[in-house]
Amino acid sequence: MLVAYGKPESGSVKATQLEQLLIWLREDLMGELQAINQYQAHIDNIDDAEIKDLLAHIRDDEKEHVAEITHLISRIDAIQREKFMNDHTVEAGERVVSEAETDRIPTVGSMFGQK
Repeated sequence: MLVAYGKPESGSVKATQLEQLLIWLREDLMGELQAINQYQAHIDNIDDAEIKDLLAHIRDDEKEHVAEITHLISRIDAIQREKFMNDHTVEAGERVVSEAETDRIPTVGSMFGQK
């Protein structure tokens, strides 16, 4: 049995190509978030303005990577996309994926020639 957001449990059925891709993307996402926190901790503990500015720039690049990976996951994982569309924490117009965009977003099935 596969774990929803992790690696297959030992002795389980091997992950499909798509499941493995989602595992890797989520691991990449975790790495980007950890990098953001690490850069911020360094920024908070360095007095040199030039170094702080450079690290802040790099941190912000990592934030862009988080957004890119998150959008990619939502395009590949229909359940994740549904969660973004039904995000109750923001108004509909501010959501990551609007309902009008769903027709253009490939689903897991469409990527493999299925509905």
